[in-house]
Amino acid sequence: MPDGDNVHSRLARLYQKPYQWLYEGKADRDECARIAMEALKRDLMKKGNLPIMLAKRMEESLERAINDATNKSGVVDWAALNVEFDRLEQQANGSHYLKTLALDAGKSFINDLRYKRVADTGSASEAILKHYMYKVYESEFKRRIPLTLEHHAGIDAVTLNRRIEEIQADILAAISKWAKQATEDQNVANLRLPRRPSLKPVDLDEDLLCTAD
Repeated sequence: MPDGDNVHSRLARLYQKPYQWLYEGKADRDECARIAMEALKRDLMKKGNLPIMLAKRMEESLERAINDATNKSGVVDWAALNVEFDRLEQQANGSHYLKTLALDAGKSFINDLRYKRVADTGSASEAILKHYMYKVYESEFKRRIPLTLEHHAGIDAVTLNRRIEEIQADILAAISKWAKQATEDQNVANLRLPRRPSLKPVDLDEDLLCTAD
């Protein structure tokens, strides 16, 4: 597909090639996952560091809320924490879209924490960034794919959805790596794709023996 060609009107240019590879079915799962990861990485880098800053401030607010609960009632005031997250989002300068994604990510994380879907706060800002990065993947790519009356080349939705789900684990693994790196660097400028899995060396002697048998 030449640069600039749009095969899906609801996808940004960055995501046209991952969509193309998925509907064509010529590339294997690893290749499809890698081209999708590359598009997401570029998108995250383009969107910048505002979500990192918000995630850090949300983490600080969460720590204060937990400390207050420890010193007083023993119960975190989750409603007040949600309001505090709203305030942080409103005070931040930058894209409303990015602020909304980061806010949704922060609230998703504290809901997980509140209802014990995660064990502890660990690195709360890293966890919030994971939520944010996955929300970018969903909002910019995964959830946009069905928003067309007919898929390119006539591929059926069931087959396409299966291929999308097949790369999900790879996307999540990359996001975990990027969230950790971005938290450490306080920057998305140096995100890198995960290394390709190394192939197991072939033992030629063993292979020949097996063939002889």
